[in-house]
Amino acid sequence: MVNEVGGLPTFDVEAINWVVPIAVGFYDGYNYMEFLKEEEDDDIIWRFLCYLKENYRSSSIYAHCASKFDSKFILASLCKHGEIAGLEAGLLRLKWREPNITFEDSYFILPMSLSKANKLFGVEEKKDWDYSLKLNPWEMKEKLPTFRDYLKIDCLSLSHSLFKLCELLGYTFGCMPSVTIATTAAKVFDKYYYDLNSIDSNEGFEPYIRKAIYGGRNEVYRRYGENINYYDIKSMYVSCYDVPVPIGKMRWIKPDIDSGTLAEATVKVPKDFYIGPLPVRLGRIPQTLIFPVGEFTGWYDVRELKFAASLGVDVIIRRQLYCEEEPILREFGNFVGKLRGTKEDSFWKLFGLALSGKLGQSRWRDTIKHLTEIKNFEGYSPMDYDETYFTKKEYIKGRAPYIKPAIAMRIRAEARMRHLKALLDAKSRGNIYYCDTDSIFTNQELETGDEVGDLKLLDKADMGYFIRQKLYALVKKGKLRQVSAGYSDLKLSEEDFKHLLQGGTLEGEVEFLSTYRETLKGKELRLISYPRRLRILDTLNTRRPIGYDTEPIRLPFQEGLEPSLGIHNLYHLE
Repeated sequence: MVNEVGGLPTFDVEAINWVVPIAVGFYDGYNYMEFLKEEEDDDIIWRFLCYLKENYRSSSIYAHCASKFDSKFILASLCKHGEIAGLEAGLLRLKWREPNITFEDSYFILPMSLSKANKLFGVEEKKDWDYSLKLNPWEMKEKLPTFRDYLKIDCLSLSHSLFKLCELLGYTFGCMPSVTIATTAAKVFDKYYYDLNSIDSNEGFEPYIRKAIYGGRNEVYRRYGENINYYDIKSMYVSCYDVPVPIGKMRWIKPDIDSGTLAEATVKVPKDFYIGPLPVRLGRIPQTLIFPVGEFTGWYDVRELKFAASLGVDVIIRRQLYCEEEPILREFGNFVGKLRGTKEDSFWKLFGLALSGKLGQSRWRDTIKHLTEIKNFEGYSPMDYDETYFTKKEYIKGRAPYIKPAIAMRIRAEARMRHLKALLDAKSRGNIYYCDTDSIFTNQELETGDEVGDLKLLDKADMGYFIRQKLYALVKKGKLRQVSAGYSDLKLSEEDFKHLLQGGTLEGEVEFLSTYRETLKGKELRLISYPRRLRILDTLNTRRPIGYDTEPIRLPFQEGLEPSLGIHNLYHLE
């Protein structure tokens, strides 16, 4: 455990039902303060802000997951008292203008739970508190010391974890964290490995490049299985940093699959392929990424087209772009790969991945400004009834040295190819059930290793129920582990999963804290509930279910198949 000396300023808001604040803890790196609600009308958030204004002007203060919780209370209080707040990237960075105090979300610097961060850096571990009690401080009685200790440790442990992170980055790279881990990684790469300003951004060709940028594969192959082995590829994206990436000025060339950087191509994937090799975006917004068979046209990285052709796909290139390429990420990838073996392994995993994410970042962003900051209101839309705050979608031109989308295109394409090779190998030996970006669920034992890019066995399960993307359950020794992104508040039993496999429907509700937009419109912070419905035919829309098995979607669509896929009238291919 570290001593209670030295750290970054941190705060933590505690609330009843997540909407009624009852306490604020604050640690300035040396001294701890707390603000406990003393009566029903006690505005503890404003008391806390007045204390900061008097004693900590021109400071930056951190809370973990602040943009989803703590900073919403800060914004609501500032608006209530007529103070001017600046919202930078939403609530990721909230600035109180007059005293120049900034409230930052530490999760984007250290993207893991606070408990995990505490264990990673060996500091005070986050304690537990029973939120179901729903008590004001004066009602807690003998439980009050436990609550106060919980609040204090939350602030101190975050402060000390961030301090340890600064030490880690300072010792390793001689730099401090930026606003996000992705920006930090890009700054490190730019400073020590390669001048990103010397890489051509190719903004004139960006529409074509963006069409060739696709995400990872996430598919259900068999919806139920037994004796399952769960693997993933260790640091898959970082392992792909060894390939040449586009760095020069794009130019048109004659179609040639043995050269070029990206191309528009019409492809014909044989209909007997069990796993489609190339991605297609389906629908408008939100879009679904599928890997179909049949005939379709799209923009792709040439390396991915060449790999598909080697598998037996017919490729007709229609237009093609080329630029100089060099393996400029290799040295960075090798160094970060070696850091994976240290005790800070989980941080370096995210740090390495963050670089390619930053290079592929969109140039479009939503900006929110107070009316006093706007000289020309053209393009802005009011966000609140009093027209105090305005929003505008802006294109970042010439101010984005870390956005190099062609590099992100290449790394993602290479990662999909390596993932597909592993899937094809597993399928040649037996059954595959599910995959997500870099994972494989199979009933076979695959070769593993300790190096970056090798397969790693994460777990085994007696049974698995795979309902849809990011919704499945593994049963091991009679215990069910549910994985359900977007359905975390809907706890399912094994019988529920069996019901879903048979085409049944389950319903539940998901809650979230009201947004900053509602706060700016004068509405009180509250929990908003909305219903969620799970039904197999509406959710399994990346492949076509056939009993417990599935098959790739066939393009162009066959008449009568669309409704069963849950994507009726959404087909759109750019």
